[in-house]
Amino acid sequence: MKLYLVKEGERRVWVAALAHETMYAYVANTGKFHDNNALRNDFYMERWFTYEEIGPSEARRLIDDGVGRLDERSDALERWRADPNPLDPADVLSIAAGYNR
Repeated sequence: MKLYLVKEGERRVWVAALAHETMYAYVANTGKFHDNNALRNDFYMERWFTYEEIGPSEARRLIDDGVGRLDERSDALERWRADPNPLDPADVLSIAAGYNR
């Protein structure tokens, strides 16, 4: 699992985790990582965003800074709040730490 800071220009948009071609984005509003197929498509094809590979400690700092917070009126939040399979940040960061050894 690799971790990325996803940016749009200079704006920090997501902390993302790539595992087996599935891209997960940390959503601060839910406190979890969620499958984000649109971000996966951007990573592999479109490249509207930039992706900076980061380590688990940097990911933790960015999460603590609130990266990935969405406007509460976002339609996507309802879907992510109903996500039956979110990933806990501690698990994601732990797996990424083991991967980077």
